[in-house]
Amino acid sequence: MKKLFAFLLAFLCLFLTACNQNPADSTTGTGTDNSQNVGTVNELELKDTIMFPQTYDFINLPSRIIYEKSGMVYYYSKADGYAYVYCFDPLCEHEGGYCLANPDLLSFENTFFINNRFYYHTGFGQIVSFSFDGMDKKIEYDAEYETSVGVWGHSFAVGPYFYIELRSYGSEDGKAHTLRFNVETGEMEDLTEKTGNYMYPTFFYNGMLYGYDQGSGYLKADLDLNSCEEIERIPYSPYYSESCFYSIVRDQDGSMKVRVYDMKTETFQYCEIPGLENRAAMFYIDENYIYFCQHEVIYLGDYWFKNELRPYNKTNNGSIYRINLDGTGLVCIYEEDDFEITGKVAVIAGDKILIEGRNVIVRDNQVETWDSGVLVGTIGADGKIDSLDPVEVVE
Repeated sequence: MKKLFAFLLAFLCLFLTACNQNPADSTTGTGTDNSQNVGTVNELELKDTIMFPQTYDFINLPSRIIYEKSGMVYYYSKADGYAYVYCFDPLCEHEGGYCLANPDLLSFENTFFINNRFYYHTGFGQIVSFSFDGMDKKIEYDAEYETSVGVWGHSFAVGPYFYIELRSYGSEDGKAHTLRFNVETGEMEDLTEKTGNYMYPTFFYNGMLYGYDQGSGYLKADLDLNSCEEIERIPYSPYYSESCFYSIVRDQDGSMKVRVYDMKTETFQYCEIPGLENRAAMFYIDENYIYFCQHEVIYLGDYWFKNELRPYNKTNNGSIYRINLDGTGLVCIYEEDDFEITGKVAVIAGDKILIEGRNVIVRDNQVETWDSGVLVGTIGADGKIDSLDPVEVVE
């Protein structure tokens, strides 16, 4: 979702005069809400707490949830429950590639929220930042590469540091390097050149980075890559709470279990989930519960696509389940035969849940869908969700 031409045009334009309320957002980076977190220097001192900066279909900030639908970026307000186009210019028509609501400009890949600003890196060596409302947009760093070929790849952020992979065909020695940009000082460092070490970071825990080398090895390193040692691969996942990673796995006997890996004790724990028959797809975790759906292929019928009939298979039955972190207390909190979950992640804010999905039925022997996109529901006191409806957009 990154188009060079559109991005360069954006830098040449002064735009976005505030028209909606747009207070600054910040993020705590707890790791349990799948947020874009990155945090502050003090958060580097967090003890026994995983930090896993990861991009998803949602950017979860304290007051808003940002998402994309049909080629437009929106934000859902946690205060009033409505969604708005992610643009604060009252005269903007949201067209032509200049608008902040254009997903080519606010890409959900390699974008992080650090110290109340968005930071984004392009493949061709630029780091760009802007405030929540798009004002004060500026190029923080420019490597001034002579080619627009994507020589910067994977990125990872923790504290004030923005780690970037310099791909092998972009470096002088033909090897991948780990770069680090300090958003507070504006300093760019080539850590591989300094230390001789390279890492592709995946998560942070207790002052250390964990990630891959250029082969299949797994590494543990300090933030400066001075100490970089090969270790056994950590069974990490994007679903975690405090010092533990959570996954739902199928055991050799066919039963489904919650697998917990505790970074603090370096031990596994397996908790069987009674009554769960199909493979589960997790999409949210908080300090109390795991939320998931069951993966099962359900053939509904055929649908028209580009003047030909194709089979339509639902990948789940549309039900949402919740269990305790220890695998007990399995409950179906939403059940609708005509519903299908299409997203890989959800966001829960207060008593609201946002998830991507659609309604699907067979009419006259053909499959029809409606209400496709981001849906919102209210979680009742009993944990149940009565309905999931399209987020209401205020034009």
